[in-house]
Amino acid sequence: MKSEAIVTSQSDHKLVTIRDVARLAGVSPITASRALNKSHLVKPETRQKVEAAAAELKFIGNSAAGSLSNKRSNMVGIIVPTLSNSIFADTIQSITSRLMPEGFQALIGSNEYCLQREEDIIRTFISHRADALILTGHTHTKVAEELIGQYRIPTVEIWNISEQSNHICVGMSNFQAAFEMTSFLISCGYKKIGYIGGILKNNDRSQDRMRGYREALEKHGVPFDPALTRESVYEFASGATAMQSLLTKSQGIDCVFASSDIIAFGALMECHRNDIKIPQDIALAGFDNTTIGALYKPALTTISVPRQRIGLKAAEITLQLIKGENDIQKVNDLGFDLKVRGTT
Repeated sequence: MKSEAIVTSQSDHKLVTIRDVARLAGVSPITASRALNKSHLVKPETRQKVEAAAAELKFIGNSAAGSLSNKRSNMVGIIVPTLSNSIFADTIQSITSRLMPEGFQALIGSNEYCLQREEDIIRTFISHRADALILTGHTHTKVAEELIGQYRIPTVEIWNISEQSNHICVGMSNFQAAFEMTSFLISCGYKKIGYIGGILKNNDRSQDRMRGYREALEKHGVPFDPALTRESVYEFASGATAMQSLLTKSQGIDCVFASSDIIAFGALMECHRNDIKIPQDIALAGFDNTTIGALYKPALTTISVPRQRIGLKAAEITLQLIKGENDIQKVNDLGFDLKVRGTT
């Protein structure tokens, strides 16, 4: 179903200049500029006044040549949670492959699942006059959202979709994917399904996957048991540790759904160490459809995310926003596939 088109509302915001900072601080523009550049020619008390005014106005200086005007930098800022996971590398590659023929280069940042770090990277991208931002997920700090609005930065969100988002989003429903995977596992006859998810704090994708798992259990009349759930960072070792905990403290578990193939393989290695056969003793499912999951024997049952198509679509919309086009669908759901393989 097509969502309502977005009309960029940031045009009502006024870009903050060094003159605005100077006016609020009660100094000349040249003094304000020197103060923010830590010049020794400015008294400490004056510098404090200028810095306070800049903070109040959310002023961001321009690291590129010229001022924060309407000039284009032909750069797009992309922020992903990590660069160590190939799933995000695939998306970045697709974005850049679409942007480069149009003359745009990518500024790439990794926030390591930290919203404050994302905010800092956004500030840096704005200071370099990025023409647009592509962010992962729709959870950001209040200040980050204010900066995006104040500096009128066209913004696209990837890897999750939500009608409640402040921006155009491109991806798939993490909730629905986890819901369908859990429902499938229940239909296979598994009675005690454990869940190893990502860290929930400040991560809307992890939160939606956990919610999908819970609601599928409830719909099929299976009581939700928090003792069967674990949080894990997206690393093999963390997945193994979470699986070890489930095996030790959750007797009778017959299936584990991991919200990442990386976590799933960590869990798989832990099962091997304990002479537990997959899927004869415990079934296992993942999320992301990594290459290793498809090649391993038995191959991993998982959710296939269209990560390359997400990148291409996000880049296409970004180019439209930079050109000033407004008739763009807000929620772009590219769907997902449930890959049933040998681990279930």
